[in-house]
Amino acid sequence: MGLTLEFHEVADLPSLDRLWAEETDWGEQSSELRRWFMEAPFGKPSVVIATDGETGKAVGQFRFMPVRVSVNGRDVNAVRPFGTIVTKEAHEAAAARGPLENPIWAMYFRGADEFRARGTGLIYIVPDERWVGFLKRGSVILAMAGMKYGSFPLWSIPLPLTDGPLSLGEGFTASSNVNWDEVDQLWEASRKLHGCMVVREASVLRWKLTQAAFTVTTVEREGKLAGLVASREKGDRQWLICDLLAIDDGPALRATLAAAVNAGHEEAVARAAANELRKVGVLATSVMEPVIGSLGFVRDEYDFPLVVQVLDKTLHADDVKPERWYVSAND
Repeated sequence: MGLTLEFHEVADLPSLDRLWAEETDWGEQSSELRRWFMEAPFGKPSVVIATDGETGKAVGQFRFMPVRVSVNGRDVNAVRPFGTIVTKEAHEAAAARGPLENPIWAMYFRGADEFRARGTGLIYIVPDERWVGFLKRGSVILAMAGMKYGSFPLWSIPLPLTDGPLSLGEGFTASSNVNWDEVDQLWEASRKLHGCMVVREASVLRWKLTQAAFTVTTVEREGKLAGLVASREKGDRQWLICDLLAIDDGPALRATLAAAVNAGHEEAVARAAANELRKVGVLATSVMEPVIGSLGFVRDEYDFPLVVQVLDKTLHADDVKPERWYVSAND
């Protein structure tokens, strides 16, 4: 199959709606979801579309969302691929020739070339679990392109909590009230805990959290904001801890995680047994693991993948390798 690849500045085309409806089980692409994408704080998403050179029919799409990533405290322009679709027919045709022939690679590298020419610093991918095996089979391509693959373990704690809500620690209090004017200062402190983090200043975080029904909890110490965490139900009766900011990797991080666990416990207790939440889950980084373990979390069976490719040669690959990142399930 000969492919024609087209880069479009804005990912809002009729052919995308057809691929979404016919080739995925993601449900309807509502006007609210479309609006959310188009209101992204760093610009509208763009897309590479692959069409069959003979029939002119679209066989794949690869969307890219503009973001910023904090790298050692410096904001770097980046893109995050999402909503990748390849038709079943194109998958099967490529499989007969080998995994490296899949249109996903051609679309990705067309986009990467475009963003490299524009001065974009890096691409990061948190792939859907259905793509993880595909990426591993394409490890040769990943290595040749300088793409680094890593993963973060899921840790969990059973719900409801046997001994009731966790203590936040001396001097800490939790609330559902958010003073967004204080969040930028919290972000500046929190970004120092990991080498790489997707920017979570107040305006970005508020946009991110409108995509689903998150419970947002803040933690204060002596009247000052010490942490913020967004959590929600996701997966098999799981309360998932997502975006988290804390002023330190000790008491404040522990208090913020405990507050999210308590939010899940409260939700679990309020439900009927048939629909009861069974655990709180959190993606763990090396910075977070000691604190998570002290709260009673244990290693779960799932890993969150992360792929990073440097586009700007002034960035050092070691500075953005996966093990230096904080990534949440909302990234």
